[in-house]
Amino acid sequence: MPSLGDVRADAPSSSDAIESLSLRHKGGFNRQRNDYKLNQEAVDKIKTFTEEGYTIVSLFADWCGDARRAIPVLALLEKEIGKDILCLGGMTKPPYGSDKNWAVPPSPLEVDAFEVTSSPTILIFDTEGKEIGRIKTRQKMTPSIEEEIVKIIEDSRDS
Repeated sequence: MPSLGDVRADAPSSSDAIESLSLRHKGGFNRQRNDYKLNQEAVDKIKTFTEEGYTIVSLFADWCGDARRAIPVLALLEKEIGKDILCLGGMTKPPYGSDKNWAVPPSPLEVDAFEVTSSPTILIFDTEGKEIGRIKTRQKMTPSIEEEIVKIIEDSRDS
């Protein structure tokens, strides 16, 4: 099973990933970042969790609408918690007829390592670097991404 150690050490932060996007895609990401309001209670919990050693990593396709909603939230979150949320963009679809979900390369190698099937995929790692949960495309259990991250971490601690 892959771990946090399988994520490249030079992965950009969520903010840097947005800044590196082409102008064609960057506008939608920036609009979401400018308009979104974080749930402060969830932010405070995530800050504590990341201080304990929990880590968040995301993978996404630049053109993906769900990524356009999620990655800016992670950029805001990293600013609030004072820790980078590693973010690997550039996922691309393979040629028609391929048996793969994503073309690796040019998609990040981590797409295959973590068996990513959707964009975005947000991976949450515990203090030992073990994946404890993921958000695929959109959060499913809570109203916001930041609340979903809290739920995944809290549920992992209860088990």
